[in-house]
Amino acid sequence: MPNKLKDIFSDSMFDLGGRIHFEDKKAHRQFLEALQIVWDEGKAVEVKGVTAVTTEAKDGEMVYPFLEHKDTITNFVVAPSREAVPFELNTKYGEKIVLFKRYYTTNATILETDENEIVYLKIVFIKGNPSITFTYRTQPQLAKTIKDIVESYNTTIAFLNELFKDSDKRASSDELVLIRNIKETFLKLESFFSILYLLEQELELSFEPAAINSTENDQREIEELYLLMIEKQVIRLNEKLTATETTGITVQAGYLKPEIGSKLDITFLSKIEYTVYGQKISVHTANLLSNSIVKQFEENKDGSVKILYDGTDSQPMYISYTGFKTIDEAEHEMRAIMEHKEKYTDALTFNEHMKESNKGYKSSS
Repeated sequence: MPNKLKDIFSDSMFDLGGRIHFEDKKAHRQFLEALQIVWDEGKAVEVKGVTAVTTEAKDGEMVYPFLEHKDTITNFVVAPSREAVPFELNTKYGEKIVLFKRYYTTNATILETDENEIVYLKIVFIKGNPSITFTYRTQPQLAKTIKDIVESYNTTIAFLNELFKDSDKRASSDELVLIRNIKETFLKLESFFSILYLLEQELELSFEPAAINSTENDQREIEELYLLMIEKQVIRLNEKLTATETTGITVQAGYLKPEIGSKLDITFLSKIEYTVYGQKISVHTANLLSNSIVKQFEENKDGSVKILYDGTDSQPMYISYTGFKTIDEAEHEMRAIMEHKEKYTDALTFNEHMKESNKGYKSSS
């Protein structure tokens, strides 16, 4: 009797247990088969034929009914027990955490992030095998903002650097190459979305992650906008300009006409329309036309003169331009072009800029 009283009045933590009730032996057998699948494969399995679940609280030798689920059961699923395993990482955006869920199967220990993370990760440790299986999936469309994507990729890079060391002697040369390729992939992705984030800030707009199907879509427009609006570069139009019978400029009466055959530098304003992930972006440009040669003049009735020009085979005409958010900024630059003309005459084409900047984006590591 004293022992029973001790059990009743003990302040130790009680245990929770329970019973599962099935509609027949077949349902019970399917439940046991589901348990085996969970144990072997680590995946959740739905079980049919469960009629009730009774939970009990056990305190010492005393057992008390706790809860009974009977008529409310519509879907019964057996899944592996998962425990949270956080990885704390120092990144350039501060301390970040990659949260894994750890569970076990017959032959493996598995770490897996939530399926809806921007970067989904899964690591499988096979029992008795020094190697691991590493799986990743990028899902930028699930992010709320472009900034979230950038930080997620940066966090993944920090995690990969912790998990996979380039100096790891246990890894084969092929494995080291694969690891470096994965890291390089995330470095490029981070850099690409960093460009988008910078453009958002500069252009005062927001790109919707859900509209991003692939980094290949609209990439040319994004890279050219980055060159113009962020790096403030001059771009040379990569097209051969061909004059027609009407190609020329009109000047007012009294303008000092240049000599036939002399070179003529022409500045003018224009506008380029870009489309990036469904957003229309207008950029005002200040332009310089170079290598134009005066061909002839045409007198107009009002006294103005039209100067016709053309290029040569050895020195064809070309246009170089800079980009601005407002027409006022573009006009200011157009008036100042001749003060730093060499920036325009020596400008690189878009493809040449891309080659110099390592295929369109610079590493932000």
